[in-house]
Amino acid sequence: MSDIFICYSRKDSALAARLKQRLQAESWTVFMDEHIDAGHRWAEEITNQLAVAQAVLTLWSKNSINSRFVMDEAHEAADRRIIFPARIEEVPIPYGFRQFQTPDLIGWDGNTEIEQWQLLVSSLRKHLMLASLVVNQDASKQNPIGHQYTSSFPAPGQTFRDSLKIGGEGPLMIVIPAGRFLMGSPPDEPERRDSEGPQHEVRIAKPFALGITAVTFDDFDIFCQVTNREQPADEGWERKNRPVINVSWHDAQDYCFWLSGQTSRSFRLPSEAEWEYACRTGTSTPFHTGTRINTEQANFDGTGIYNGSTSGKYREKTLAVGTFLPNAFGLYDMHGICMGMVSGQMA
Repeated sequence: MSDIFICYSRKDSALAARLKQRLQAESWTVFMDEHIDAGHRWAEEITNQLAVAQAVLTLWSKNSINSRFVMDEAHEAADRRIIFPARIEEVPIPYGFRQFQTPDLIGWDGNTEIEQWQLLVSSLRKHLMLASLVVNQDASKQNPIGHQYTSSFPAPGQTFRDSLKIGGEGPLMIVIPAGRFLMGSPPDEPERRDSEGPQHEVRIAKPFALGITAVTFDDFDIFCQVTNREQPADEGWERKNRPVINVSWHDAQDYCFWLSGQTSRSFRLPSEAEWEYACRTGTSTPFHTGTRINTEQANFDGTGIYNGSTSGKYREKTLAVGTFLPNAFGLYDMHGICMGMVSGQMA
């Protein structure tokens, strides 16, 4: 089993090999399809190596984004939440992958001191350490920090909270069922942007859990206090059960990493596909509310009218989470400015 699978175009082999060498210097095992043993079928070997990899480093270039094999591997990695993309040429990131933090390694010469390389290695290190914790839990039913692993993953539709090592409880979660959906918007949708297509089917292979609401100041402030970090500003809109604001992607990653260490599970941010699937709840309309939405259903600038929607309020600030009705999966505030950082969790 390799720690890292490198997903790349053969025309980028030189840079991929350089990356492999540097990653191996970090004491990780790395797989590239540069050599397949005699008697082994190429497709089977790639499938097997991808299935057991803990992380997939995907290299975006003009060649890779036009490669069916690269895109298939990247979608598989994204579905499993183990994709770590890096841009090695000045190309647009393919649709469906733009929500992932993507370091720029354009023209990278092997220098390990540059910020973008260090960002990539830091992210991989955190992920691989958590992957190791999950494997240990599965093997011994007890994680390395002493929490007893006592419950299986709840059934779809069930809610749960995890106890924190420091006392108290983590965010309220709900299990989202596996399924398929069309990701993106149809060409005839009003005010559609080119970046919202083309539509493509995405398979959510197994259930996962999301926070029922956005992460609140109540939740995030505990994390800040315990880790001695500065609390984010609330803009004078109050804290408590309002969605946390003024946090970066790195802050969100650190929060998920901290939660994972405080519980018997592995927390992370949801992928773009998971989030859209959870928001749509089987609908194909612009909103899970239908073709229109109003400010009695979500918090947004209601002075603008979309597709015949009625005009409404512009509150100019966040509201307490759960102010509006949930969608069919039981998730609150999936539309509008109350939408915030949502924790993803896998079995």
